[in-house]
Amino acid sequence: MSVYDKIDFERYSRQIPMLRAMGQMKLAESTVAVVGLGGLGSLISYYLASAGVGRLILVDGERVELNNLNRQILYDSGDVGLPKAVLAAKRLKTLNPLVDVEYRDEMVSFDNVDDILGEADLIVDALDDWRARLILDRYSQLTKKPLVHGAIDGFFGQMTTIVPGRTTCLACIAPKQLGPRGCRAALGAAVGMVATLEALDAIKLLTGVGKTAENRLLIVDAFNSRIEEVELKPVECGTCWSRFEDQLLGED
Repeated sequence: MSVYDKIDFERYSRQIPMLRAMGQMKLAESTVAVVGLGGLGSLISYYLASAGVGRLILVDGERVELNNLNRQILYDSGDVGLPKAVLAAKRLKTLNPLVDVEYRDEMVSFDNVDDILGEADLIVDALDDWRARLILDRYSQLTKKPLVHGAIDGFFGQMTTIVPGRTTCLACIAPKQLGPRGCRAALGAAVGMVATLEALDAIKLLTGVGKTAENRLLIVDAFNSRIEEVELKPVECGTCWSRFEDQLLGED
């Protein structure tokens, strides 16, 4: 299917006035990897597929659990025990047959990161594990691929966009101690706020339309219906990742 065949003007008629035909074509030409298909990744991948991103690479090695269903919108009660990546690919392809959807039923690691993400133009972090996030960040810095980051815990979340050479890296703002995998609590609607910000920045990066969250950390306080902004000064990142080398390599 050519890029022209992937643009259905009726399907995208409500967004083309904002993105213009050129923006829609840029989406159709793009490959985006969504790493993590839980609460964040479910919604991000849904929005990217519905917006017309030409190719999605979906990455997650987990199976659906019953306690996922309050926020992970791609799955239902009958999916418990089944692989998220397989289900997500099937559902998104049904949502928009014009999008090429691939899946990797595995977790990202130092060993497979290039194999999984090598063809992506943009990486979206929809993980709940700082160790895996820093693998993405390291790969982003080495390959100069932009990385959209989001995280959630309870009513609160954060989001920023990393563009190597223009922004700080993710390691610069990572907690000193990476802590256990997962978040303590998650309310679906609060997760959706962060996921929507990530999806928007991915679309803006790919199309060149709008202002992204580069060099800004958006702090989402869903409890008080507030989004605060912390300025991040761009730095020449080179040694940031070394602060976590022992924590990461010691467990890989």
